[in-house]
Amino acid sequence: MLAEPSDVELVDRVLRGTPGAVEAFYRRHSRLIYHCIRARAQGQDADDIFQAFFERLMRQHYRALQLWQRGTSLPVYLAKVVRNFVIDFHRGKRAREEAVGGSAELEPLSGAQGETVTAATHLKELRQIGLQAWAVLEARDRRLICDRLHRDLDNEAIAQRLGLSAGALRTAMSRAQSRYLVEVRRRAPEFFPEAA
Repeated sequence: MLAEPSDVELVDRVLRGTPGAVEAFYRRHSRLIYHCIRARAQGQDADDIFQAFFERLMRQHYRALQLWQRGTSLPVYLAKVVRNFVIDFHRGKRAREEAVGGSAELEPLSGAQGETVTAATHLKELRQIGLQAWAVLEARDRRLICDRLHRDLDNEAIAQRLGLSAGALRTAMSRAQSRYLVEVRRRAPEFFPEAA
């Protein structure tokens, strides 16, 4: 009888597109994912969120699994991913409900309230632009930036992970950040006026 693959092997198979890997991943982790959703979902949303979670996972080509740091617990990581997804799902649902139900009752805002709404709108636009720019970066650039900003790894740890010297890492990091900023500025020049 063949031994069950480890989580690392299973995730690698999913990312390579090995036949049957997605189904095996689902069999192994769907109960945990559903339990995490159920613990955080409101009312009857659990089933909808569960379906939406797997749809997004597939639509994004298992990006969440690509970001999993090998050597850490996959169930613990999945619980964090699910928690964030549930939060985003509820935010999106509230925003849709407010857009549909509340638009006729809104009065024009003025003064500080209007400025706050405008700033919030600009931040939302800039976030969307940032996500679009992120999507076109090469995988190595995304990994460098993610290791530095989101995982808060120091240069030595990042260099070791990528097999780079300290100098090569500084160059690669600088170029990755520059390419990202170029993509953001290209998409939103109005947010980055040229220095006089």
